[in-house]
Amino acid sequence: MTPNSNFLIPRTTDEQVVASSWERFLLNRPLPGSSVRSVVLDSWRRSRSEAVDPACGGAPAASGDQVRLLRESACDLYEAARPVLENLRGILRESGTLIMLSDPSGIILDLNGESRARNAGEQINLAPGGCWSEERIGTNAIGTAIATHEPVQIYASEHYCIDVKQWTCAAAPILDPLGRTLLGVVDVSGVKETFHGHTLGLVISAAKQIEGVLARRDAEAHGRLLQHAMDGFSRHGNDCVVLFDHRGRIVKTSGSMQQAREMYGVRLPFEAGSQVPALNLGLSSDDRRRCAPGWLRPEWLYPVSSRDGELGTLLAIPLGVPRHQTVSMPALNGQGQPEPDVFAEIIGTSTAIVTAKARARRIAPLDLPVLLLGETGAGKEVFARAIHKASSKPEGPFIAVNCGALTRELLASELFGYSEGAFTGARRGGLPGKFEQADGGTLFLDEIGEMPLDMQPHLLRVLQDGVVVRLGDTRERKVAVRIIAATNRDLQTDAGVGRFREDLFHRLCVVSLNLPPLRERPDDIDGIIAHLNQRFAEKYGCPQKNLAPELLCHLLRYRWPGNIRELQNVFEAMFALSDGQHIDGSLLPPHIAAASMNVVLAGGEVTPAMAAGRLAEMERAAICAAVSDARGNLSMAARNLGISRSTLYVKLAAMRKPPPAAA
Repeated sequence: MTPNSNFLIPRTTDEQVVASSWERFLLNRPLPGSSVRSVVLDSWRRSRSEAVDPACGGAPAASGDQVRLLRESACDLYEAARPVLENLRGILRESGTLIMLSDPSGIILDLNGESRARNAGEQINLAPGGCWSEERIGTNAIGTAIATHEPVQIYASEHYCIDVKQWTCAAAPILDPLGRTLLGVVDVSGVKETFHGHTLGLVISAAKQIEGVLARRDAEAHGRLLQHAMDGFSRHGNDCVVLFDHRGRIVKTSGSMQQAREMYGVRLPFEAGSQVPALNLGLSSDDRRRCAPGWLRPEWLYPVSSRDGELGTLLAIPLGVPRHQTVSMPALNGQGQPEPDVFAEIIGTSTAIVTAKARARRIAPLDLPVLLLGETGAGKEVFARAIHKASSKPEGPFIAVNCGALTRELLASELFGYSEGAFTGARRGGLPGKFEQADGGTLFLDEIGEMPLDMQPHLLRVLQDGVVVRLGDTRERKVAVRIIAATNRDLQTDAGVGRFREDLFHRLCVVSLNLPPLRERPDDIDGIIAHLNQRFAEKYGCPQKNLAPELLCHLLRYRWPGNIRELQNVFEAMFALSDGQHIDGSLLPPHIAAASMNVVLAGGEVTPAMAAGRLAEMERAAICAAVSDARGNLSMAARNLGISRSTLYVKLAAMRKPPPAAA
C-alpha cells in the first residue's frame, strides 16, 4: 500500500516505500504515484533548492551567548510558553520524547525531556542552540512548520538528512494573535519507536494555548497603551497618527494615511497588527536605526510610557492645519466668564489623582460608556457626576442605581420599570424605570459586578439596541442614555471564569478609569481634611475646628482601607462630638490609634503625642490591638510589638492594676 499524499499523520507501515522514494529523489528519478505525502515532497524540493547536504551529520549550533540574547528578545513568547510546555512535559513524562520551543528561525530556545532522550538528541544537535530550519538541516517538523506556517508530523525516512532518519517529530507554529506573523514553534521529538499520531494533536493544542496566553497579554497591554496614548490622539487631531505597541505592531490609526503618503512618501501597512521593525522596542537601538525606512523622521516619534516602562510609540505625521479650521475657545457663561472646572471639586494635588482627573476630562466629552474601577469609598460616584457635568449633555438627568443594594426583582423593576398589573402591588399606570428617567442624560450603575448573572442579558440588550421594555409590557421604548458603571471587582477575571458576561464587560469597558485608593495618595489627606472641616462647619452652623497635632499625625499615618468615605465618616463623628473649637485625640477611634502606634513602634518614630506625655495611652492601645490581632497568643503579640514576652507580661500586669485613688 502506498501512502496517501494528503495524510496529515504519517503511517509507519510506509517507511520502506518512503525510503525508496527518497533515494530515487536524490538521483532525480521519477517517483512512483503518491508514494510520498505532498507536505514531505514539497519540503524535499525546498531542501534540494537550498543545497542541503543529505549526509549532514546534525544541525548547526548557535553559541550560548546567542541563545541567551535570542531568549531575551523573545521574552514574551518564552514566558508565555513556559507553563504550557511544562504541562506538556507532564503528559509525555514516560514517553521518552523531548519537548522544545524554537524561535522563528528554527533555533531551539528551550528543551525538556528525560536524560536518555536528551543524550540521544545531542548526537544530532537536537539541543538548545541547534538550528533546525529547512535551509540548514532539510525536512524536519520544526523547519517544515516554519516554511509552511502549518502543523506537521515527520516520521523516520521522511526526513531529508540521513542521520535524522532515526527520529520522529511533530511541530506546530505559534502565530502572533494580532498580525499572524510567526513567533516560534513548539515541537515534540523522539527516536522513531516513540511515534504516536496523537502527538500532533498535543503540539497543536499547546501552540493554541500559548497563542491564547499571548492574546490575553496583548489585550491587557493594548488597553494600557490606548489609555496612555489618548492625549496624543487629541493633541495631534489634525495629523496622521499611528500607534504602535512595544513590538512595533500597529494598534490604532487616525487621519489620512494617503495624504501622509503623498506629502512625505510614507509607506506604512494599513492593517492593524502589521509590524514595523524600526519601532520594535525589543530590538537594540542600533538594530532599529539600521532597519528604519528613509521617510521616518525622529521628530515624529513620541514614546508612550507608564510607571512600568515603555508601552509603545506614537507616530504623529504632520499634515498641516486645514485652511478653514476654526479655533475653539473656552465655553463662557452668561457673565462672559469661563465655565468652572467641575473636576476642581475633587480634592487632591497628588500625581495619582491629577492623572485620574486629566483622563476623566478627556473621557467626559466622548459619548462612550465608561467603567470606573476602584476600591470601596474611593470616590467613584463623585467622578461619575463630574464626568456627567463635563459631558456634551450636562443639562440632562443624572440617575444613580446601586446594583448591589437591591434584590433581583427590585433591581429589574428599578432599571426597566413596570406596567400596571405587572405584579401584586404595582402602581396604577405603571412606573418608568431608571433607563427612562435617565433618557437624554447619564445612568450611573454602581457595583455593577454584583448584578445577577441572569439579569445581565437584559441590560446588554438595552445597551446594544437603545430599547427598553417594562416588566409586564410588550411595548418598546427608545432611550438615549450614557452609561457610567463602577465596580471594586476585577470584572475581567470574573468574565473569564463565568461570573460576569464577557460580552457585557466589553460593552461597558469601552473606556475605563482607575481611581487610586487613598493610601496611594497620602499627600492629599491634609487637603481633604481641610475641605471636610469647612463643609461640616457649614453643615452644623459653627466655625471650623482646630485639630490637635497628635490627632492629625494619626489621621495622616492611617492607611484608610475604606478610603475617602471612611475618612469622611470618622472626621464627621469627631467634628460633631467635639466640644468647643478643638478636636483632640480622645475622640479618635481606638483602632486608628492602635494602627498608628504599630507604625510608630515599627519605625522608631517619636510623635507629638509622645512628646505631650501621652505615650502610656498609645502604648496601651497598641498592646490591646496586638493581643487582639494575635487572638490571645502572647508570644505572637510580643513578636509583632517587637518586645520580649516577659516585657509584655509586665506591661499587661500593669494595665490590669486599678488606677491610684485620687488624693
